[in-house]
Amino acid sequence: MIFFIIFLLALAYTLWSHSDKKFLIYSPNENLTLKNIMRFTAVLLILVSILGIVVLLVGTKEMNLITLLLGSLIAAAFSIYLANIR
Repeated sequence: MIFFIIFLLALAYTLWSHSDKKFLIYSPNENLTLKNIMRFTAVLLILVSILGIVVLLVGTKEMNLITLLLGSLIAAAFSIYLANIR
């Protein structure tokens, strides 16, 4: 779980830091919606990481599934959005 949380934080950092410069083949400066989605996704991933740390410290092993599901769904939703940009 610690590695997954570190991965989520790294992904959030990458999304936030690239919201002002070129990201893959896209330019967030030319597409305001992409820029906002990248920042919103980064914030959500940070919140899920914080939740994951709390669950890791005080929760049961089964509760770690919440962090795994939320992090995966948020990343998947962002990926689907990227795939549908024209």
